[in-house]
Order: sequence, then structure tokens, then C-alpha cells
Amino acid sequence: MVTNKQKRLSKATIDHANHVAIVAIAEANGIALVQQSNGYWRGVEHDSLVINDKKNLFRWNSRDVGGGALDFVQHYLGISSFREAVAYLNHAALERVETTTHKVREPFQYSFKNSPNFEQATKYLTTVRNLDPQIVDLLHRKGFIQQDEHGNAIFVWSRKDKIVGATVQGTRIDHEHLGKRGTFKQIAKNSQENFGFNLSLGKPERLLMFEAPIDALSYWSLHRGLNHVTLMSMDGLKPNTVKQGLIYFCEKTGRAPSEIAFGVDNDPSGHVFYDQMRAEHALASVPYTSLIPADQAIPHECLAPVVSAAKQAAIPTVALMAYLKVVVNLQPGHGMANGYHYQDALTKGSFADLPEFAKQLKPYLQPNGLDWQAYFKQQAPDLTIANRNNLITRITEVAQRYQKGDFQVVRDVPKDWNDRLQIHERSKSKGLTLDQKIAAAKERAVTANLRIAPKHHDQALER
Repeated sequence: MVTNKQKRLSKATIDHANHVAIVAIAEANGIALVQQSNGYWRGVEHDSLVINDKKNLFRWNSRDVGGGALDFVQHYLGISSFREAVAYLNHAALERVETTTHKVREPFQYSFKNSPNFEQATKYLTTVRNLDPQIVDLLHRKGFIQQDEHGNAIFVWSRKDKIVGATVQGTRIDHEHLGKRGTFKQIAKNSQENFGFNLSLGKPERLLMFEAPIDALSYWSLHRGLNHVTLMSMDGLKPNTVKQGLIYFCEKTGRAPSEIAFGVDNDPSGHVFYDQMRAEHALASVPYTSLIPADQAIPHECLAPVVSAAKQAAIPTVALMAYLKVVVNLQPGHGMANGYHYQDALTKGSFADLPEFAKQLKPYLQPNGLDWQAYFKQQAPDLTIANRNNLITRITEVAQRYQKGDFQVVRDVPKDWNDRLQIHERSKSKGLTLDQKIAAAKERAVTANLRIAPKHHDQALER
């Protein structure tokens, strides 16, 4: 029975809710996804979760549930009330989808009304995200970043001097309606499929791939001498965008890049993606390398438990640390962090489980180190030979790195390149007096409002 206080939900309201993109819902709520193929995404924490973004449907095989956007919100996000689920999806400024499979994609039309005032976008990008004001100003003057009439920052996608798409980044923070992300973000309608925001510095030799435009510009802000590279955003984790980025690089330069470096997030989904790219998509002629921020960092809280567990079990600390890094990214309980479909008790466990796990490794200790082949054959017999060998190769690589002292123990591990930039900016101001901090803030604000461009790159910047 419908009460006076609860008006019947209209069909239009329900339809609007069910047309919100499930991938966008997941991203707004911090649910890590990896693109498996064109149109299909898989969950990182729950790899039985599969999303078809063409039909906007999901299937959570381990729970035997599935359906559309409303079903996803109810079953996966835990908003069990249908009415509350509808309200959530109607308030959230998330991308909507057209589910008709026969519809032909129309050419991209740049329909944004550019604001003559770039102040709101500048303020967000330089003071909230801490991007270098000179880089932001240069990209605005060159037409790479615009501000629309609503104050959103528009990252313009170009291909051979033609605008083929855009990433829209909101500049107003609203966690209540936009979830963990806090800001509106979407790819503009009819943007070229499997492409993204990109720019080239100098005569490109390397192709650097990032999850988002702000990650790419954060990396540039931290490496102001960067030159002879193409930076490209995938707006997620998309193997097909990497392929198109490679094709575009070859079209522009007439040659393949010397390497493709992946500046993806230092989290489970980023590591899964990088591992899978190396294992399943890499080219023999083009090295795939990691540009994951702070990938050498060991969290301070991880050090003592690992050292203690290794000592109790009488196994090499380096071997246990390398295993943890590859399998769970040194974060037990945060899900699988490798692209080889290997999970263990630590995937959902905690540091308290380490001593018992370390004891399980002890029988495989040989004079020259742990026999990982024997361990995985016995403990993970369902792993394919390729996945087992790739897993062992990665553990061996990381162990050798640690053995050489190539690591840093830190208290604050950045998740992405913008986090890394934020930490860098905070560390710069740590030793300053209050007056110096105020002066630095004023100088930054003034610089952001001036049209000062980094002259070194002014002529070298290309679409």
C-alpha cells in the first residue's frame, strides 16, 4: 500500500535509475574493475563479478545474482530498499547508457559552451589537485583544457588535430551524492571508442599510459623536465585503449615507441591490470614497464609483522616480503593484487595470519632459496603453467630488487600520481613557518591567475 508520504515512483524515474552506467556506479564507490575485453569488466576483489557495459548488465556468479543498475545497487552496494536505490541513482550525477545494441555511434560533437573565465577549473586543478599552475595555464591556452559554463574542467581529446572526445571533470566536491570520488566525472557522449586525452612533448620516443588525465598531469608536474614522450589517459583500465594509443603513436611518429610505461594506480586493480598487460598483451618488440607510483615503497606498518613472521619460521625475510608484494601488494585483506588469478588466505586475511602462513613456506626452503615451483604446484594445483611461471618470475624480480636495497619504508604510500604529488607538496611546506606558508600560498594563487607558461615546452607541446 502506498502512503501519502510515499508517492508512487514514476516509470520515468525508475527508467532513469536503471539507465545509470553500472561501471560508473562501481567507480564512484571505489569498486576496482579491470576491463577483460571490449564491453566486459571484471571485479578485482570479487572476480566472479562480471559487467557487460554494452547492455548495462552485471552478473555476480558466486552469489547467483544479476540484473541492471538497480539490482547492482541493491545486491552489491547493499542498498536493499528499492525506493532508496532509485533515489540514490536519480541523485547521483553518473553517466547514463543507451542499451540498444544496434545503435550506430554518431561522430563526436564538441557541444560544451566554453566559459571565457577559466578561474574555477584553475582553482580546482591547482589548489585542490595541486597541478603545476604553469602546466594548467599552458594547456588551457593551447586548447587542451577548457572550462564549461557549469564550471567543469573539460579535458579535450585530440587525434591528428581533430577533436574526437572529452573527459568531463567536475570541480565541486559533493560526497553525499557522488560517493567516495566526491566529484562528477564522465566521458563525453560519442567520444571516440578506445581513445583518450593525450599530449606529446618534444619528439616522442616513449608512450606513458595513465588511468586519468589528472594522473598524467600530476606525473608531468612532478617531472618538469619531461620531454620526448606521449602522455595518454585511458579513463580507467582498458587494454583496447593501450592498443589504440600504440597505433596512434606509430601513426604520428612513423615508428613504435621504445617502451610503453604504465603509470596506473598502486592498488590491487592497477597491479592486476599491469600484470595482465605484460602477460597477455605485450609485444616482443616493445617493452612494457611499470611506472606505478611508489611501487618500491614498503608501508611502515608492514615491516615489523613480516620480519617477525619470517624470523619465527626461519625463512628469508626478502622472500616473504616479495611474495606479499606480488600477491596482495603488501596489504593483506585488500583483495588479489596480481594478474595471474592467484589468491590465498592473505587475500582476505590480515597481518595476524602471517606467522602461520610463513610456517607453510618453511618446508619449501632450499639452500638457494624458496622452491616456488614446488610450493605453487602443491598449494595451487589449478593455476595454469603460464600463470604459475609468471607469478614466480614476478616474485623473483621483486625479491632481487629488495635484496639490492631498492625499496623505501614509508608511512604514507600514495595510491596514484596525484596522491604522490599531494605528498610532495605537503613535504615541501613541512619545514616552513606560518608566514612562509602564507607567502607560498599567495605566490601559488598569483601564479595560477597569471598567464605564465613553461617556455621550454611552449613550442614542443603537440596534440
